[in-house]
Amino acid sequence: MTIAVTEIISSWASELRFEDIPPHTIACAKEQVIGIVAAILAGSRMEECQPLYQALRDWSDRRESTVIGAKMKASMRDAGMVNSIVAQTLEWEDYLRSQHTGASTVPNALAVGEAVNASGKEFLTALVAGNEICGRTGHAYIKSHLFTNSCPNHQIDAAVVAGKLLGLNRDQMMDALGISCFPPMTQCFAGWFSPTKGLITGGPVHAGITGACLAKAGFKGFRKIIEHPDGFSSAIFERYDLEEMVRDLGSDWRTDTHSPKLYPCCGWLDALVDSALDLMRAYGIDWRDISGVDVQSPTVTLLLNKPKDELIDLIERIAKTDYLTCVPLYFNSVYPLAVAMMDGELTPAQFTKERITDKQLHAFFDRIHFVVDPSLDVKEMQEGINSGGVKIRLKNGTEYHQFTDAMKGSYKNPIDIREKLEICTRHILSRQQRDEIFDAAGRIDQMEHIQDFTDLL
Repeated sequence: MTIAVTEIISSWASELRFEDIPPHTIACAKEQVIGIVAAILAGSRMEECQPLYQALRDWSDRRESTVIGAKMKASMRDAGMVNSIVAQTLEWEDYLRSQHTGASTVPNALAVGEAVNASGKEFLTALVAGNEICGRTGHAYIKSHLFTNSCPNHQIDAAVVAGKLLGLNRDQMMDALGISCFPPMTQCFAGWFSPTKGLITGGPVHAGITGACLAKAGFKGFRKIIEHPDGFSSAIFERYDLEEMVRDLGSDWRTDTHSPKLYPCCGWLDALVDSALDLMRAYGIDWRDISGVDVQSPTVTLLLNKPKDELIDLIERIAKTDYLTCVPLYFNSVYPLAVAMMDGELTPAQFTKERITDKQLHAFFDRIHFVVDPSLDVKEMQEGINSGGVKIRLKNGTEYHQFTDAMKGSYKNPIDIREKLEICTRHILSRQQRDEIFDAAGRIDQMEHIQDFTDLL
């Protein structure tokens, strides 16, 4: 029997109250806001994002919502869309178990919340509602060929977040979903080579806010859009689990699995970078003294790899072509690990077109070797936890090994979110500005107007 997913989601989200959400879940949502704001601020300084801001200025649209890091305002639809795109620019956005969420839910909730003069509690309630739905739909689609960051499920959570802040009732929320999810947005992976990759969330955020606004005005949508055999899910995914989309809503809080990323690269690589950098720092290892690096990784990490000649060819094309960006290198298995070990860090500085063409770096690629551990794939799929180990062999015969069971920043190995805020905004904000953002985020639930927070951005 088909489960009435659209109705169940709409009923739950429209009725959710701030008081229904556990304190720990609220705390995780506040940390998520800080982590995503940090990622947006970092992305806002990237050259490829500047045309987005120029387009907003040219449109001269309604100035109701903050465009983060750009010292300007735009309509809630356009501000939400652009902030969402920029959140993904450096592959530095967070995720919940099995799905990236924050690049969609946080920009959406901030933009709509500011436009409708929402309180901090209303903002957080909508944000958590979106996270809960996004985390579940992402896991429901995980056995498809599109999953985690490539999963185009955000038209669902985008309509829920915006609809909640616009005060939609159950039927209006169903309409918002019906509008937002038609037509369904997917992607062509060639676009990941260019700045358009952020539209994975940016496009759906615009669609979700639009759908919620139209529903509030009385426009109708198909109210079984998610579960219908000819609906959203079937149009994109070859396999999905409708029951997973609504299982334990309101009791098993997916927001509790919030996992901010410390590095601008694919999350499957984070535990490997953790292990390598920890060893380099603990033993004062100079990369020049390394004879080899043996990497214990999940199978999927190897799928992100390329032979050295193809990787170097890709690097050369990126360096010479103005519409290509370094996004593919965030997902390559060798490049982030190699450059992190050489530079002692992994930040946007390691992905400039000047840095990626270093011949010494290319030669270091040969020293990195992978050994696949399929059990780590199971752990990633079931728990959303990235694990991996690194053995560094020195030319003098000394060996050092570290295995990271859960990447730093994961919900099973949490960090102080101020660390990410500092790394992302080191050359953008002063310490006082960072402290103001951190302190304000901790008080969001006490704010009468969420604009008290967005004014800092």
